[in-house]
Amino acid sequence: MESAYLNKNIFLCEKSGGCKIRYTFQNSTELSVQRDFVQDMQDFIAISKEVIPLEKSAITIKNENQERRAVFEKMIQEIDLFEKEMRECIETLAAGVDSPEILEVKEKTLETSSSVALAKKNEKLAEIDSENKLDLMEIQQLDTRILAALSPFFEDSIYGAQNEYYAFIEDKTLNGKQVGFVDNLQYEFELLFTQDTLKVKDLQNLTLPIWSKGGILSREEKVKKIDVSDFYIKNIKYEKNNLKTVLEDKDAENKFTISSDEKAFLIIYRDYEITRDQELAAALNRESVDSFITKLKGFFTEFVGSKKLINITFDGKNVMEENRVFECLKLIASIYGRLVTECLEKGYTEGEITIKIEEPGGTRTEKYLEKSEISKDLSTIGREGEDLATLLRVKEG
Repeated sequence: MESAYLNKNIFLCEKSGGCKIRYTFQNSTELSVQRDFVQDMQDFIAISKEVIPLEKSAITIKNENQERRAVFEKMIQEIDLFEKEMRECIETLAAGVDSPEILEVKEKTLETSSSVALAKKNEKLAEIDSENKLDLMEIQQLDTRILAALSPFFEDSIYGAQNEYYAFIEDKTLNGKQVGFVDNLQYEFELLFTQDTLKVKDLQNLTLPIWSKGGILSREEKVKKIDVSDFYIKNIKYEKNNLKTVLEDKDAENKFTISSDEKAFLIIYRDYEITRDQELAAALNRESVDSFITKLKGFFTEFVGSKKLINITFDGKNVMEENRVFECLKLIASIYGRLVTECLEKGYTEGEITIKIEEPGGTRTEKYLEKSEISKDLSTIGREGEDLATLLRVKEG
């Protein structure tokens, strides 16, 4: 796809467009998705050319396996039928025979027939089992390659996707996952963090108020501020703008649960709601709590060492098991196709998908892809590529 993309003009603007890269259509109106759409298109085409043949190979293996199993089942039926007919024939021939010698021959013949038939069936069963294991191993290898190819693209190149993030302690180690949703597509990443445990102080210092009985005689309750900086963060759940986390000390004697949405936060100590208690709420350092919540949200970018795509479902069914990777690509192509139409409508050159990129320093770059080049590139995949070209709205004619 390198031949289909060029940097057309590079020039400096008088003033910087701000501290972030800005993406616009060719007519300088802002892209609805602030991404390098040209690069994402190139990446999408590249992974389509990579994973569609892999999925075809997996489908071929499964079909051939089913055909072999059908042949095997037919052979078993034929052996069983032959043995049955031979038994009936021998029984008919031996009907009314009283000779011990002939009856012995009959029984030996039936035993031998049954033994040979069973041995042949077991032989073929072992053969088919061996082939099944090899097929399963090859399919698993193909699935691994498909997931590895899709992983970097699925991280942030599926427009309109919503993500949920989870961190939790499992086997005394901090683990995590990211679950993305768009239409009827769902995908899950395994998150590996840069550290095995997480304490509050890894983000910031924090104190929270509770009621505590004090005094030698009266034992009256007083507001006491607990420094939770050394508490462990046991789990985090972050979806949309809602966050929930649990903090515990080393012995799990003291536990705080913090929940927040766009408007407010709620803090519970054991089973007692601190934020509903006027005196305790007044003792809270709200700015410190807000800061901590913000840093918890940022945890899933700053503390993630690596991500690995481990599962994809489409219409609630496992994509690998159902061989529906192509269906996922079609969904993404339809999402991209809407932006392709906008690029063509707001561009100045017919047949070119053009965007402008404004760097923080003021440098502007114009990038484009030609519809004909995209369509030609995708056509190398076959019918599936033509379908994707149609959904991307780049197919000519």
